[in-house]
Amino acid sequence: MKTKLIVVLTLSLFLLSAGIAMAANPAIFINGNELVTENPAYVENETLMVPLRAIFEALNQEVQWNAEDRSVTSGNIWLQIGNNVAIVNGESVTLEIPPTIVNDRTFVPLNFIAVSLDKEVLWDATLLRADINDKPVPSEEGTQPEEGTTEDEGTAEDEGTAQEDEGTTEEDEGTNENEDTNEDEDTNEDEGNEELDTEEETAVE
Repeated sequence: MKTKLIVVLTLSLFLLSAGIAMAANPAIFINGNELVTENPAYVENETLMVPLRAIFEALNQEVQWNAEDRSVTSGNIWLQIGNNVAIVNGESVTLEIPPTIVNDRTFVPLNFIAVSLDKEVLWDATLLRADINDKPVPSEEGTQPEEGTTEDEGTAEDEGTAQEDEGTTEEDEGTNENEDTNEDEDTNEDEGNEELDTEEETAVE
C-alpha cells in the first residue's frame, strides 16, 4: 500500500514539474501568428533569449552559418557566438547578452530582433509572451488646399465675375439704347424745325 502511494506521489510530482516546465516556455508571436519551434525561447538574467534562425526565416530573412569563426550572416547583419558586439548595416550594435548556442541553435536577445530587422517588439513578462510585428507604414497625406480657399469658392467667384460682366453688358446696352433714343429725338426735333422753316418760307412767298 505504501509502495503504491509513493509511486502515485512521485508520478504526480513529475507531471506537475513537467507542466510547470512547459508553461514556463515563453511564446513568440510574429504578426499575430505563434511561432512553432523545437527550440523555445528562455529567460536569462531577465533577458528573453530567442532562436535567431527560426525568427529570421519566419520573417523571410536568409541565414548563413560560418563554422570557422562561429558567426552568423544575414544580409547586412553579422554576429558571432560569444561576441556581444554585432554589425548591422555597417554600424556596431552592443547586445545585452552575447549570442549563444543551445541545442545547436543560435539564441540572441529579443531586442536584437528589433534593432537588426527594424521590427516592433513587445514583451509581456506576466503572460510570458513576445510579439514581433512589422512597423506600420505611415500613410502619405495628400496636399490639401489652403484654409478659406476651395474649388467651389473659386467657381463662385468666377460666376460672380461673369454676373458682373453681364451686368456691365446690360448697362452698356442700356447706354446704347439711351443714345439711340436721344439721336432719334434729336432727329425728330430737326425734322420738326425743318417743317416749320418750310411753312414760314411758304407763308412769305
